[in-house]
Amino acid sequence: MESIGKFIRITSNWGQNLQRTHLLIVNYAMDEKHQVFSHQVEVVNNLAKHFDQILVLTGKVGIYSMPENVKVISYDWVEGKQIISLFKFYKIFLNAILRNKFTCVFSHMTSVQSTLIAPITKIMRLKHFLWYAHTSNNFYLRASRLLLDGIITSTPGSCPISGKKIYPIGQAIDSKKFVKKDNFKGLISKLVHIGRFDPSKKIDVIVEIARKFKLINSKITLEIIGSPSSKKYEIFAKGMRNNFMEDTQNGWLKFTPSIPRESIPNTIKTYDCFLHSFEGSLDKALVEATLSGIPVLTINSEYRKIFGSWDLFNPTSNPTLEEEGQLLFKLSDQIVINEINRRHGIAMAEHELAGWINRLVGILKGPSKV
Repeated sequence: MESIGKFIRITSNWGQNLQRTHLLIVNYAMDEKHQVFSHQVEVVNNLAKHFDQILVLTGKVGIYSMPENVKVISYDWVEGKQIISLFKFYKIFLNAILRNKFTCVFSHMTSVQSTLIAPITKIMRLKHFLWYAHTSNNFYLRASRLLLDGIITSTPGSCPISGKKIYPIGQAIDSKKFVKKDNFKGLISKLVHIGRFDPSKKIDVIVEIARKFKLINSKITLEIIGSPSSKKYEIFAKGMRNNFMEDTQNGWLKFTPSIPRESIPNTIKTYDCFLHSFEGSLDKALVEATLSGIPVLTINSEYRKIFGSWDLFNPTSNPTLEEEGQLLFKLSDQIVINEINRRHGIAMAEHELAGWINRLVGILKGPSKV
């Protein structure tokens, strides 16, 4: 928590009173309906307020709306055809770099593309940063640390490498959309999980834990909202739903396909608690639930480093997900409300979209660490 807070204080004014520049963005998708990268549309729209011109080289295009100073070009990324896709990307990149006078490149979760173009950005003395928030430490990420000006991430533990070129700036959640619900009231009974229906999300663990919670409160229900992120996980998702068919038939468990991104803020507030079992980098969904004012049950270490666990009277403990729920259920309504408000304050200070954009712009326009 202290690392993020200190960095926020240092960089909060970097983006102010600086000359506007031209920005090149490299990402995987520009599509409001994309299950993983829908937020990129929102991010680019906000960055457009801080740059004269932006060119986005994206792997896939869908539904999006951009201001006049933003141009989007697709390099048609095809899963399973990486070499062909990279060749097309590199050709489009070279054409763009020769026709435009960029002063900075911002790559989002595209470590392979970043490594590929890094020699060119180095020769042309362009500042080049990569956003990376994942636990996978691969060759391309390590190469990016050596070749780029820096790696931007959400929290120190959300990037598997460390050093002076790592910039933790929080998550980017729009508090105008994820508005805090009225005060928590009554017994927790409606649980929800919203996210990709992939193996890493440990849906089976979530269901098993919810089943144990039903022994404490027979009114417990759980809804899993999400779809597989790719075709290779569709068989996994189907098998998982079949494994819990009896629970769905009994009515307390429900599987729902992904809902539109714009529907999530209002949907999430209709539940009493967000259940989550993903370890690794800080999941955006956890911060969205926290800003929405509902209790979060998770074993995610990055979330706990920032917000703590529900073992409120023993801050150094590290309870299991089951223990975490048992602790929450025993707390009085007022104590839960106080904790929800405390966590909401942290989320607003460190993970709200407007502040995140200012910190990002400060890095892109400000001095390098090297």
